[in-house]
Amino acid sequence: MATKDSRKAPSFEQAAARLEEIVSLMDNPSTGMEQMIALAEEGLTLLRSSKKMLAEAELKIRKLEAPAETGAEAAESPEEASDEFSLR
Repeated sequence: MATKDSRKAPSFEQAAARLEEIVSLMDNPSTGMEQMIALAEEGLTLLRSSKKMLAEAELKIRKLEAPAETGAEAAESPEEASDEFSLR
């Protein structure tokens, strides 16, 4: 039996699909309280990992957009950069 740590993390698309399933299950009136708690925990875990993947993708995009001549602009923090790819 695989432990939680040994399982491969889902891709962003897989996480989004599972989050949709979780929302549907939680909207179902026949879902019990214990299952709701387990679903909420799984959903929060998926949400955190998805946010991390988005932040990593945003960083890669910022590095690609940064001018090659100057490193100062590439080191710009997300708060200082434009909100075009912001996660907020």
